Amino acid sequence: MHILDQLGVALGLATLAGVNLYLTVFLTGLAVRFNWLHLAEQHQALQELGHPVVLIVAGLLFAMEFLADKVPWVDSMWDSVHTFIRPVGGVLLSLQAVGDMPVWMQVAAALVAGGASLTTHTAKAGTRLAVNHSPEPVSNITLSVAEDAGVAGGVALTLMHPAVALAVFAALLVVLWLLLPRLWRTSKTTMWLMWQKVKLPAKRLLSNETVELKQVVNNPLRDLLRIHGNVEEAQVQVAVRCLSARCKGVAGLKTNLDGVLVLTSNPNAGWFAATKGMRDRLFSLPLADVSVRVDPRFLSENLILEGSAMRAVFRFRRGQSDLVEAVVTRLNEMVTTRESEKVAQVDAQKSTEEAITAKTEEPVLKEEDKEVENVETRPEEEQERHGKVIEIPAT
Repeated sequence: MHILDQLGVALGLATLAGVNLYLTVFLTGLAVRFNWLHLAEQHQALQELGHPVVLIVAGLLFAMEFLADKVPWVDSMWDSVHTFIRPVGGVLLSLQAVGDMPVWMQVAAALVAGGASLTTHTAKAGTRLAVNHSPEPVSNITLSVAEDAGVAGGVALTLMHPAVALAVFAALLVVLWLLLPRLWRTSKTTMWLMWQKVKLPAKRLLSNETVELKQVVNNPLRDLLRIHGNVEEAQVQVAVRCLSARCKGVAGLKTNLDGVLVLTSNPNAGWFAATKGMRDRLFSLPLADVSVRVDPRFLSENLILEGSAMRAVFRFRRGQSDLVEAVVTRLNEMVTTRESEKVAQVDAQKSTEEAITAKTEEPVLKEEDKEVENVETRPEEEQERHGKVIEIPAT
């Protein structure tokens, strides 16, 4: 049971250190310093965290982090600085927690603790990057307060019920490992957009310059369109690289996929080609009743396609506003073409119905005219046969 308690304390403190290292050390030191709980014999090494110097340093650093965590983008910079600090701190805390265990077990615990700290740190940093896209700071403040409250509760659970904490934090890490691919895509995309914004600031084209809309038409894309979309290269009118964002109504299309937006001569369908799950995929975009708009953001130019069957957002890096406008112009032309085709279909249908009606009424009129003609030209014998003719003699 002592071994489980030691592992629970080691894993719990390491996991919490990945979220907020300084608060974890500060609360643990306060609990030891003021005897809020009685440390078991195997955890006596944690007694050093209650030293006044440790409490002062941890308290000051936590105060700095408390303020930095509330400011958008400053929190992400703070997280990037602590990418190496938090895992190392988690390893040191775990070594203090395991105490007098054999060396091989200490090494194993240190490796697990480092992985746990890095996992929670990555999850926190990725979540913050995603939240920073919202224009208001309320979400950052709310998330920061929730993290601090979670760390405080986690420290209490770890020190009071280590065995329970071992099960809880093990389950939490499994969930985070399942979510890490999505968080990794979010972090990678955001960092790439930030780098592009710094490297290539927004720039307008000159009046005599044109935008190239068929930027990416290579052999893999040609094969993908021909095999899965039945689209030939001659039909492609737009092929531009962008990132997928939130999408609804497009089966299998996930957020933060790096791919190519393809528009063809068919005004009712578009395509998005991307690599997903280690293989190339082609996603169909129904454009039958789609409206188009642009939503400029801090890191990207967002192209929004919204209709009754689909809502898709594609992100272009800053500095590509002219390209986005050209794509919007092409999409609006497709809408105009689609409406013209609908009007032409309605007119053709009306003409067909009128022609059918005219053909149906024409034989009837001819029969009536023929009957009148026959009556007027019947010989007198026929008239007498159908009705007797009365003649009045002359006087």
